[in-house]
This record gives sequence, C-alpha cells and structure tokens, in this order.
Amino acid sequence: MKKIILLLLISLLALQTLQAQGDSTEYECRPFQFTFLFPPLSTNGAKNAHIVNDVSLNLFIGVSGGVEAFEAATFINIDQYYMNGIQLAGFGNTVGGSVSGAQLAGFYNVTGRDACGLQGAGFINVAGGNVKGAQVAGFVNVAGSHVKGAQAAGFVNVAGDSLEGFQGAGFMNVTGGAKKGVQAAGFGNVAGGGKTHFQGAGFFNVAEEVKGAQLAGFMNVAGVVKGTQLAGFLNICDSIEGAPLAFISVVKQNGYRKFGFTASEVQYANLSFKMGVRHLYNIYSFGKPFGPGSRWMFGGGLGIEFGLTEKMMLNIEGTVHQELWIGNRVNPYFLYIDRLNLYNSVKFLFGWNMDNKVDIHIGPTFNVAVAHTNPDMGEMAWNEIAPYSFYNHTSSSYKQTNVQMWVGLQGSISF
Repeated sequence: MKKIILLLLISLLALQTLQAQGDSTEYECRPFQFTFLFPPLSTNGAKNAHIVNDVSLNLFIGVSGGVEAFEAATFINIDQYYMNGIQLAGFGNTVGGSVSGAQLAGFYNVTGRDACGLQGAGFINVAGGNVKGAQVAGFVNVAGSHVKGAQAAGFVNVAGDSLEGFQGAGFMNVTGGAKKGVQAAGFGNVAGGGKTHFQGAGFFNVAEEVKGAQLAGFMNVAGVVKGTQLAGFLNICDSIEGAPLAFISVVKQNGYRKFGFTASEVQYANLSFKMGVRHLYNIYSFGKPFGPGSRWMFGGGLGIEFGLTEKMMLNIEGTVHQELWIGNRVNPYFLYIDRLNLYNSVKFLFGWNMDNKVDIHIGPTFNVAVAHTNPDMGEMAWNEIAPYSFYNHTSSSYKQTNVQMWVGLQGSISF
C-alpha cells in the first residue's frame, strides 16, 4: 500500500512540475506518439509535455500535452492540458485540465478540472471541478464542484458543491448541496443545502431540504421536509408537509405535542405523551390498571387527528400495552414482566378544544387482550385485563394463550 501511495504522489508531482514549466496553453498537435518506457524516451522527444496527440501509446509511463482520441499505458498516463476520447491505464490516469470521454484505470483517475463522461477506477476518482456523467470507484469518488450524473463507490462519495443526480456508496455520501439529488449509502448521507429528493442509509441522513423521502435505520435530520421521514429510532426536522414515522419524531415548528390523562374500564389512571404531526403522531403511555397496587402497564402506539370543525376533532389511535409489576415482593426484580399480558386497543375519540391549550376527548374503543395463562410459566397471580368480553378463547398449546375481545369507553383531557 505504501508503494502504491508513493507512485500516486510521484505522478501528481510530475503533473505539478509540468504545469510549473509551461504556463502557456500554446501547444503542437501530432497524430501519434509512442513512449518506450518513460519520458523522454518518446517519439516526441523532450517536447512531449507540450504536444497534443490524436493517439498516444505508452509502454510504461507516458507524458503528453493532451489527447484528442485515444491513450493507453500499462502503468500511468499523464496529460498536462486536457483529454478528449478514451484513456486507459493499468494503474492511473492524471490530467491537469478537463476530461471529455472516459478515464479507466486499475487504481486511480485524476483530472484537475471538469470531467464529462466516465471515470472508472479500482480505488479512487478525483475531479477538481464539475462532473457531468459518472464516477465509479471501488473506494472513493471526489468531485470538487457540481455533480450532474452519478457517483458510485464502495466506501465514500463526495461532491464539494452540489448534486444533481445519484450518489451510491457502501459507507457514506456527502454533498455541499443538492438539486434533485438522490443519495443511498450503507451508513450515512449528508446534503448541506438545496433540495434532496431521496436519502436512504443504514444509519443516518442529514439534509437541509427534503422533497421526497428520508429513510434511515437509526436517524433522519432535516430542515424542511415535503414528504416522508422514516427511521428506526429518531426523526428531527424544522417543519414537515407529510409524515414522520419513527420511535421518536421531533417536528419543531408545526409539530404536534400533547400531554394527556386518561381513564377507561381497564385503567383508572393513565399518563400519555403524544408527539409528531396531527396526521401521524406517536403515543407513549404509562398507566395504572385495576388490580394489585404493584400492577402497572406501559406501552405506546400511533394516532391520527382529523379536524371536524374549528373546535371539534376526531382522533383514531391504536395502542399496545404490556403488564408490568413494580416493587412486588414476590418478584425477583423491582421491575418485572412475568408473562405476555397485552392490552391492545383501537380508539375512536371525539374531541373538543376548550381553549388554545386544553382538549377533552371521549369515545368508544375496540379492545383485544392477549395473555399466556399457563401458571407454570410465571409466579404472579393471573390477573385478567378484560373486565368483560364478547369473545373468549384459550388455545390448547403449552403457553395456553388466551384471547379476549370487548368494546369499551375512554375519556381523556390533554394539553
């Protein structure tokens, strides 16, 4: 690896030396040149760095002013001014100016200015200016300015200015801004500004403006979202026209945040917190069901709010709660779940806004209780959740799962 890096540095140094020797863009054009091993053992002699060739063939390392059609070398090609056409190298291609066509190399491609066409390398592609076309590398792609097209790399893609197209990387994509951009990465995507149409990552996405979707295994962060945020754990945005879905969704400006107290035929006291947006919010709740004093419930769910009039609304919510024992001397731990004992509920709650801060809700609920009822599987008394039921069935399996259904009523106050 050290030898490879040294050779790459030598080629870049050679390019800088050529540029320092010839500040003038005046050059001679010839149809063909051949370099035997390395300069100046060339058919162009010592003037090779100032001659543009239609076709350039280099047995090992070649240096020329530029190429108009085709160039190939077993190791490295170096062109001072530009390259139009196709450039092939076993190790690397270096062009001081712009590239129009294709650069294909086993290890690296470097162009000092714009690249219009294809850069394909086994390790790294670098364009000092804009990229219009595609950069494909096994490890890293770097564009100093605007990318209009595609970057695909096994590890990282970087667009210094803006992206109008696609970035796909095994680890991370980074762009200074976006114009109709799409980013897909195994770990993370970052778009510093502009409109990003899609970001998909295994861990995180960051964008200033999303017009489409952000999908992440862990976290999405955005300024303005017009579309969807979907994350395994956390969504954060300034404002959203659409829906955020995650375990936690924080919407700063037009978000929905409510604390509530609830009573029903199952729980005589329940505290909940709702956050997200009106048309899709998360519910986190903790309550005291009927039964022993050490018996509690925790759970959560999702809800949707529909505006009926200026002061009236309908909330449809679905929640799941699990039985939890706290501080019971029979249990081996202070917090203890003895068995599966679920309280599942779909709620249709009609609400009235009393003022700008306080809402009152009441409505029917459809409930399903699911519990393992084999006493050999736990230590606690088998307290049922359902106060009554129109359906009651227990399976004949070892866990003896019991399912009960009933219709109930819930009332709440929130602020």
